[in-house]
Amino acid sequence: MSTFWAGLGNIVGPIIGFLLGLIPLILIHEFGHLIAGRLVGIWAREFGIGYPPRVLKLFRWKETDFTLNWLPFGGFTRFEGETTFDDGTGHASEPGAQEHSLYSKGPWQRIVVYLGGSVANLATAWLIAILIFVTGIPQTRAVITDVVANSPAEAASLQAGDRIVAVNGDEIEDTRVLQERILEEAGKPTIFTIEREAGSTDVVITPRANPPEGQGALGIMIATQEITGTLKHYPVTQAITYGSRYFVNVAATTVMLPVYIVRMGIPFEQARPVGVIGISQIADQSVDQSIAQSAPYPFLNVLVLLSISLGIFNLLPIPALDGGRILFAVIEAIRGKALTPALEERIHLVALLLLVAVFVAVTILDIVMPVQLQ
Repeated sequence: MSTFWAGLGNIVGPIIGFLLGLIPLILIHEFGHLIAGRLVGIWAREFGIGYPPRVLKLFRWKETDFTLNWLPFGGFTRFEGETTFDDGTGHASEPGAQEHSLYSKGPWQRIVVYLGGSVANLATAWLIAILIFVTGIPQTRAVITDVVANSPAEAASLQAGDRIVAVNGDEIEDTRVLQERILEEAGKPTIFTIEREAGSTDVVITPRANPPEGQGALGIMIATQEITGTLKHYPVTQAITYGSRYFVNVAATTVMLPVYIVRMGIPFEQARPVGVIGISQIADQSVDQSIAQSAPYPFLNVLVLLSISLGIFNLLPIPALDGGRILFAVIEAIRGKALTPALEERIHLVALLLLVAVFVAVTILDIVMPVQLQ
């Protein structure tokens, strides 16, 4: 019986992760397109979750049908005059339809529409990053992992496992802050507050201004250690600052990931693309971690990464993606001449079918070579 429930959990868990992690971000992305389209006067005929064939029409808002579709690889917003996923009903004869169609607008207006989804995802990731610091991140301490012989640290009887919690009375929460303070105090007697199992104590150490190569000012190796069960909450003003930095770091890492893979020779098992199943597994694990720790930050961290990845991926200059449509619009603006809407849509449709094939292959890879979760 336990084997049955474990197997059921392996199936239900990723589904929950998919519903909580991917579906909201897809909806946000497509809603960004929808709002951008309305801002420039374009009618959206369909707001689809997943790709056709259609399961059912959920509801209608003004001229837009909201639908649920069978292929769970993403979503789409179909604008008036756009033939991709056309339901065949034909709306061009409606009063005002031609005026509010996608290709009746200039290339720069269409670019605004194509950017809407990624802007929505990136803005969402930024807001979630801020929320992480408002709702709390784990408190940390700088812990000594090694002490160099004949160093100031050894002379002060510091040892591996000691936690440096303050410098001259100022609380220290991570290794970066500690390293900055040590450099500031180089050559000056400095009070370090140390915690160990026996309790806390203050020791006076003078960091070396010119230490031997590879030893550092104190002669210690340090690492950041989480304090289990404790969260540090930040006021909104600080959360905006720290959340913005975190957002920029994650976005920059995502953009530079291909370069890191090539330069660092990251193994395929770690660098391979992850499909819907793998992403759903990761989201499910983050939900479990948030529940276990009674803290939202594990799940929110995953949402930041997914939202940024979704926003950046869709800006790639590949037909069928937003970036490909932007590329066509830029070329049109430069040449002063566009492809016919029918030809452009056929190109996007063929590219979309190829992308679906790639997504299917990656999904099979997720099954054959499951994501190794930490």
